[in-house]
Amino acid sequence: MIDFRQDTSGERGPLPPVVFTIQPIGIVHAAPRRAARPQKYFVPKGRAALELFRPYIAGLQGLYEGLDLWVLIYHPLSAPVLGERGQGSQAHVGVFASTTLERPNPIEFLRAKVLTLDPAQGLLHVEGLDADDGAPILDIRPATSPRHRLLRAGEEMSPR
Repeated sequence: MIDFRQDTSGERGPLPPVVFTIQPIGIVHAAPRRAARPQKYFVPKGRAALELFRPYIAGLQGLYEGLDLWVLIYHPLSAPVLGERGQGSQAHVGVFASTTLERPNPIEFLRAKVLTLDPAQGLLHVEGLDADDGAPILDIRPATSPRHRLLRAGEEMSPR
């Protein structure tokens, strides 16, 4: 459970207290990586398995090999942005225009491509996911516009 009682002290005044719960839907299984400073706009080539917990396995229906996904994970090592550091300046961009780990919330929004699916076991094997082994998965979404339905490779959209 996350208890959100941050005082914004801005022009609009403080936000009312809000409490909400985020439950992981699965876990990332990734090979250990060497500790190295990633390049700016680093595009990982690593492979990982996304294991979904039993209640969420049915959510794999409609996914297919080759599909690009957005994978949201909880990243507890993210350092919160404090004070003016995230606001940007003439010399530096703000936190929302960067890929820094210093984020307002410990959530990573990562892109990956589906290599194989094993719906019976609740496994998605993906490529390009820059996540640590054991990272809790919060959500998975196709990397398409929400107004478009998913199409398999070679399939054409039928007119309405």
